[in-house]
Amino acid sequence: MSAPHPHFLLVDDHALFRTGLGLMLSEHWPQGRVTQAVNLAQALESLGRETPDLVLLDVHLPDGHGLADLPALRAKAPACPVLMMSADVSGQQILQARAAGVTGFLPKVASAAEVLAAVHSALAGQPSYAAVPYAVLTQASAPQALVAPPVMQVAEAEPHLSQRQLLILGYLGRGTPNKAIARQMGMNENEVRAEVSWLTEWLGASSREQAHAEAVARGLLQP
Repeated sequence: MSAPHPHFLLVDDHALFRTGLGLMLSEHWPQGRVTQAVNLAQALESLGRETPDLVLLDVHLPDGHGLADLPALRAKAPACPVLMMSADVSGQQILQARAAGVTGFLPKVASAAEVLAAVHSALAGQPSYAAVPYAVLTQASAPQALVAPPVMQVAEAEPHLSQRQLLILGYLGRGTPNKAIARQMGMNENEVRAEVSWLTEWLGASSREQAHAEAVARGLLQP
């Protein structure tokens, strides 16, 4: 049974993504608490003080790799579930995450609804891999994927954006503010903010305008 007022430890060095996810969690669990860390060192320091109900851990960190450094986190909080996050998802990553006992894996391109569903499952101690693209899960379950290479390899997932995310990117190209996007699409403003954070992180952009331009350059949107 999950905690009614959960405490989250959110570990990610991308400020925009981290802020958007933190706002989404705070809105969905208004009585909960979100502690943020920008790297592994801060995460370990936080875990040394208290154990959260769930760790949301970016795979790529400035001072380490989430999967490789998972034992250090486990040593601090052995019973705490971990939900990994990455903009790049491969079958090898999923295989390693499952082998390491990671509760779930969240592609950063996942929709807000998928994120909340994954978090709910992770808090309940249930596996949370549903948001991972089917092709990646199939790759992970293939017999040849069972032989791990000597060096951890991370392959970029094929671009896959929902229709809603593509519409949001279109609004970004027109300079539409979040409040107006929310009104036009029947969404909550914080949900829009979180989606924008996801998209800018996944596209490697530093601004809303750059996210739209990158989507056009990749052929995800028409100019």
